[in-house]
Amino acid sequence: APERTIHLGSFSKIFAPGFRLGWAIGPEELLDSIYVCKQSLDLCPPVLDQYLAAEFMSSGALDRNLKKSIAYYKEKRDYMIALLEKYMPEGVSWTHPEGGLFLFLTLPDSIDTVSLYDKALSAGVAYVAGSFFYPDGSHRKAMRLNFSFLDKNKMENGIKILSEVITH
Repeated sequence: APERTIHLGSFSKIFAPGFRLGWAIGPEELLDSIYVCKQSLDLCPPVLDQYLAAEFMSSGALDRNLKKSIAYYKEKRDYMIALLEKYMPEGVSWTHPEGGLFLFLTLPDSIDTVSLYDKALSAGVAYVAGSFFYPDGSHRKAMRLNFSFLDKNKMENGIKILSEVITH
């Protein structure tokens, strides 16, 4: 429902990690409440940070950076999807995200990703179980994989290992 939706964004993913400046877009009556809460936490974000963000946007650097980042992460996403197609056993499916740095795998009903985690970690692979993204703990056969930081060799090795862990 648009009247109850707030879009939050941060420069930490598009400008610099740890850069704590962001934005909120939504209905004025909801944003007014958020604004009061924000003021009680800190009166004003650092002026230098605001200046840097404004310059980053007005200089065109934001657009250039986003184009490079989108191409870079799209290649990594596509590579992970190709590896999943190559190595994952039958019955495993995955998302094809149009944004973000993660994709979700869905395993056969008989496999619980929370229970499988220790086995995967012992083999050298980590993921986040899907149930952690649902307040009721459902989606225990899903897992979230990050494709953003591994090089191609590590990614391929990790997908191979994960496939073996799922299979056995």
